[in-house]
Amino acid sequence: MSYLEMKLRNDENKTSTNGICLNFGKFLTDLDFSTDTEYYKWDEYPIERYHEKMSEVLEKIDHKKQKLPLLISISLDEEMASLNSTFCYQFIIMDKPMFMRMQHEYEFDKEALEICKNEDMDCIVMYMGMSVCE
Repeated sequence: MSYLEMKLRNDENKTSTNGICLNFGKFLTDLDFSTDTEYYKWDEYPIERYHEKMSEVLEKIDHKKQKLPLLISISLDEEMASLNSTFCYQFIIMDKPMFMRMQHEYEFDKEALEICKNEDMDCIVMYMGMSVCE
């Protein structure tokens, strides 16, 4: 399993908000399957949309304005799809206590679990999969 660590630094109060996205490799695999690679560098590409959304969420967490859990969906513009369908990629964002209650239901490698248990971890994001958007 691959994961992506995230950090948002707040220079104003010298703090940082930390997160990890589990199953990020599966997200990349799903993108490779469902998108035309010529759009990879576009601002609207789902990876860019993911980073933009997570920056917003981490900032809200830092300012104590975000309630968790939170479900988000990143859509794929129809013109970018390599198949004849438009897809959405689903993520769940949760705090550490919620993750610790449910982590036994999934298979995560030891390294990722150790990072999730780190006291500095503010949120854990899990890629849940893709579905056809209507």
